[in-house]
Amino acid sequence: VTGTSGLDAGLLVSFDSKGDAPSEQLMKVGISYVSEENAYANIATELPHWNFKKVVTDSKHDWNNWLSKIKVTGGTQQQQQRFYTDLWHALQGRRIISDANGQYTDQTGTRAIVKQLPLDSHGVPLFNHHNSDSFWGAQWTIATLWPLAYPKVASDFTNSLLQYHQDGGIIPRGPSGGNYTYVMTGASSTPFIVSNYMKGIRDFDVELAYTALKKNHSADGIMSRAGYEHFTQTGGGMQHYLEKGYIPYPLSETESLYGNHRRGPGQTLEYAFQDHTLANFAASLDKKDDDIYYRARSKNYRNVYDSESGFMRPKNVDGTWQTPFDPYQYENGFVEANPAQGTWNVAHDIDGLASLMGGKDILISRLEAAFETAKKQGFTSGTAHADESLEEFRRTPINYGNQPSIQTAFIFSAVGAPWKTQYWSRKVVDTVFSSLSPTSGYNGDEDQGLMGSLAVLMKIGLFQLTGGTEQDPIYFIGSPIFDSISITLDDQYYSGKTFTIKTLNNGPETPYVKAISLNGTPLDRTYLTHQEIVSGGELILEMSNQPNMNLH
Repeated sequence: VTGTSGLDAGLLVSFDSKGDAPSEQLMKVGISYVSEENAYANIATELPHWNFKKVVTDSKHDWNNWLSKIKVTGGTQQQQQRFYTDLWHALQGRRIISDANGQYTDQTGTRAIVKQLPLDSHGVPLFNHHNSDSFWGAQWTIATLWPLAYPKVASDFTNSLLQYHQDGGIIPRGPSGGNYTYVMTGASSTPFIVSNYMKGIRDFDVELAYTALKKNHSADGIMSRAGYEHFTQTGGGMQHYLEKGYIPYPLSETESLYGNHRRGPGQTLEYAFQDHTLANFAASLDKKDDDIYYRARSKNYRNVYDSESGFMRPKNVDGTWQTPFDPYQYENGFVEANPAQGTWNVAHDIDGLASLMGGKDILISRLEAAFETAKKQGFTSGTAHADESLEEFRRTPINYGNQPSIQTAFIFSAVGAPWKTQYWSRKVVDTVFSSLSPTSGYNGDEDQGLMGSLAVLMKIGLFQLTGGTEQDPIYFIGSPIFDSISITLDDQYYSGKTFTIKTLNNGPETPYVKAISLNGTPLDRTYLTHQEIVSGGELILEMSNQPNMNLH
């Protein structure tokens, strides 16, 4: 057989076990999106020998190098096993599509074109080109974890996203096979790129990135498309967003013909947050007019808050509220969520959200009540992504099985009640992210490492509510589950060698942080700046079974 093709094509390889056939068969598989010759060249470059034991040893060594970037001690054996499973997931699911020589196939146009990535002086590609699942919700997952522990990976993906822009005119949010999928909603790549820039990962064309992101936030960019909307630009509702400051739900009959995820109020909240991150980028580049413009747009979330019901609520094209309104109706204006979950998606302006709700005390009370209810449901909508739509699971106010409400435990820290963050984040970890069972290890939509990344961040007790998109961004301190956590810092990007978190008196019954010191200096705050972490040092957390309400 020299080749096969077609939708149902496949190849079965069998070996004759009789006669003179050797008892051991060795096989290599080379993959290339470009050509058969490149597939052979990839094998020659990446696996030139036939020593199977060496492959096993090298693979184990390679994965140990990746996973040992974060070393943990303490906790139970199961907690450690699950932690490294989570970290392994955080590095999976996003494939390299360029070849060893830097060639790749651009499929963003009407025909496939073989192109070349830039090479260094030794002929090695400066970065890899990637497939990726959507960056939807990545501000709370890989956009925090990768720059911290794997900045070169974050850099590679930034340059890969810009390569798509140069080829097809738009930065993608979920590319596949060298083309756009338009999966999910919004301009979710914006927080990812801005986060990298703010953390000092700037080995990309910054002006090109800014220009491309501005386009994505316009009627001509990816914000205008919603969920696999390949051939139109209506489902994103951008014209309404630009004219009215919100996206109606439902859209008009004509606009509703296309786009899988047309969910007006949910999209409005996403766009507002992403506009905030672009405003921060503009400010850092001294683009004052753009800063003012996108900063104003970032307040659009207020246009879908209904003070009467206390929830973000679908609004019709004519500006009237949806009636009747059920805040627990699944996908009622929110992608893969209900309005009760989606209401908390104002990470960039928690003070503003609190003001809409009547003050911080009311917000805290409402959020705690939501957690108490979600606790009875295991903090997830069933044990699978498909369960979310079932009547018995769809009405949970917080779902840690999908991205829309995975930031909620850390909202308490943003409004001055970090002890509640410590308590509830530990509860979520124990309930949702501790099992080793294949049937309940990731309850919901794991999304190619996003939920694994979230679990890692919650277990080491560092979380960025805004994805690190401000100047010298902060990490809220949660409730680490290990005695020691040591992060090896990449000297290509950061000045420190390691950053270590040590906990004292840690255990299942001591989720609260009683006292904090950084490099020997006591702190009365429950957050660290990015610069404090990447400069290296030691954070010591004294844990307790009682909250310390004097730490803020």
